[in-house]
Amino acid sequence: MSKKVLFVEPEGAYSNVFARAMKIPLLGPVYLATIASQAGYKAEIINENIIEREINEEELAPVDILALSCMTTTIDRGKKIAKNYKKLRKSKGLESKTIVGGIHASMLPEDVQDDFDQVFVGECDKNTLLGILSGDITDKIVHGSPIQDLDSLPFPDFTLIKGHKKMKTVPVMTSLGCPNDCDFCSVVKMFGREVRHRSNENILEELERYKQGHIFFVDDNFTASPKRLESLLESMIASGFSTPWTAQTTVKIAKRHDLVAKMKQAGCLIGYFGFEGVTDEALKALGKKQSVEEIEKAIRIFHENQIYVFGMFMAGMDSDTLETFREITEFCRRNEVDFFQLMSLTPLPGTRLRDSYQQQGRILTDDWRQYDGLHVVNTHPNLTPSQLQEGIIKCYSDFYRFRDVPSVYLRSLRSFPNNPSPSYPALMRIKGKYIIKRWLLSESNQKYRQNLEDVSQKIKKLFD
Repeated sequence: MSKKVLFVEPEGAYSNVFARAMKIPLLGPVYLATIASQAGYKAEIINENIIEREINEEELAPVDILALSCMTTTIDRGKKIAKNYKKLRKSKGLESKTIVGGIHASMLPEDVQDDFDQVFVGECDKNTLLGILSGDITDKIVHGSPIQDLDSLPFPDFTLIKGHKKMKTVPVMTSLGCPNDCDFCSVVKMFGREVRHRSNENILEELERYKQGHIFFVDDNFTASPKRLESLLESMIASGFSTPWTAQTTVKIAKRHDLVAKMKQAGCLIGYFGFEGVTDEALKALGKKQSVEEIEKAIRIFHENQIYVFGMFMAGMDSDTLETFREITEFCRRNEVDFFQLMSLTPLPGTRLRDSYQQQGRILTDDWRQYDGLHVVNTHPNLTPSQLQEGIIKCYSDFYRFRDVPSVYLRSLRSFPNNPSPSYPALMRIKGKYIIKRWLLSESNQKYRQNLEDVSQKIKKLFD
């Protein structure tokens, strides 16, 4: 009888504004479950964000091997699931095996090695996965290598996800790696600076499977190579591909007006931009090789091509002041940014930023649950932790306002006449406002904000 392998993605705390707004699973567990299924294992995936509840004993009891994929903010939840699973299986006199992988385990294997039977670091290929599942690979910490032939990966089987019909957006990976090397990001340490691509033929064959909903290209930088992008877009257009899609991009691609036009022609609905800062000083401090002028031009070019702009920003750079929050809000209104996300500059494991903050003694907590980008976890030279936290909250409240919904909707109808989702920005203003309200009413977040205020008062006294 084949063993049952359960792949689990723990839920993110509701503190994350978009944790449940878009039910997009991590692709790693889906690829691995697909490989296991094709090899004859009884594989299933439970994503707690998708089922909108915690995994229960009935789902854990029959599992022979439990594999969890965790981010830093979900690792504590993952440890709890593994502990409950081990206890449950032991009570029934059954053997158990727990494995953890993902970005947190890859950056800090020593943090998880006592909580799981095996820890996987890096990318996991077919042979290594099957070796772990069969028991042929018994190392406590298993190190993977970059997968060079991405076409060798199977197409992910999303039907293995419990409640998969709730998914309205399908994640698709076309490349791994990022040519940039930002101080605050761990992508390069995980996937490297060399960008590896799937072939156009392989990508199109997968895309043909998805006729409904939306596609989200999960590449860290979908437009990193203009030459490759142009080739892929032309293939998509020639194939008649018509499913709306979104992708993470950079302002640099706006220099190629023709490629932005082709993105629209190929079905691009939204461009996700890591703008990060709204002053050249902040951008320079982050090592972002872009200017405010280039950012504003990119927004204009994408809007001219009727592609929505999702602006992602950061607060907490050393040059930031109380004025920064007003500048962010004014920037978004002036440039008519369609969707908004603001994160606190967070010293995530595996980043040079964390190394620097540790050396300076600026890290306030290693409570990983708070490392979601929406909780301030470090000190700042110009702002108290509380001021930084409350400034971020205010920016969200200023952007996601009910009274802006009518004007946002009318602007979308006027400026994006050919867009298949003219009401989307307005609807997200409503949903965003609801999520922010839930965040503020959360008992844990109220306690965290009070703790930050207490810490801030102590810091002030040190300098009075």
